[in-house]
Amino acid sequence: AKQNITQANFITIKIKKMANTIQTIQKTREYLDYVERHILNVNKAWEELNIKCRLKGFNWIYDDFIWNTINENIKHHDLSKLSISEFVQYRQYFYPAEGEEKNKELMNEGWMHHLGNNPHHWQYWTERDYAYPNQKLIYLIENICDWMAMGYEFGDTAKEYYENNKDKIILPEWAIKEMYKIFEIIYPQVS
Repeated sequence: AKQNITQANFITIKIKKMANTIQTIQKTREYLDYVERHILNVNKAWEELNIKCRLKGFNWIYDDFIWNTINENIKHHDLSKLSISEFVQYRQYFYPAEGEEKNKELMNEGWMHHLGNNPHHWQYWTERDYAYPNQKLIYLIENICDWMAMGYEFGDTAKEYYENNKDKIILPEWAIKEMYKIFEIIYPQVS
């Protein structure tokens, strides 16, 4: 009888571990689905900017070098989220399996890696000097696409995101002006 209890306990433990493994796989799938949606939404935002801002006098539309650089950046947007330095950290924090604790320190390490490898984040491009004068503009446009993509996912707009967080977002004056010119076109005021 004692052997049956021990065997039953062993089986119960194995089943619980298997259930946790299955849930971790499901949470990993959910996170991958989110990353895929985000990348697709960034591409959708870039298409929207191209359509709505065409014929509006923006040099990033007509300058082949600037446009092609932004286009290439968009194709590779946030791929570091799939890296060993970010993937598990983000998944565990935003899509934890049952019993997994959100590890803020690990998440911060992932976030710092992300910022250091994705120059479209304002925290990156505003802190650097570039030899090419339009480099910051290139990153600003991708930054706007990133915020637009987040808006598609979470039900707001890039403009609303900026306005709700501008006390924490430090942008140069030229970038704010350029961004609001774009916002006026993509989010026209209805009278």
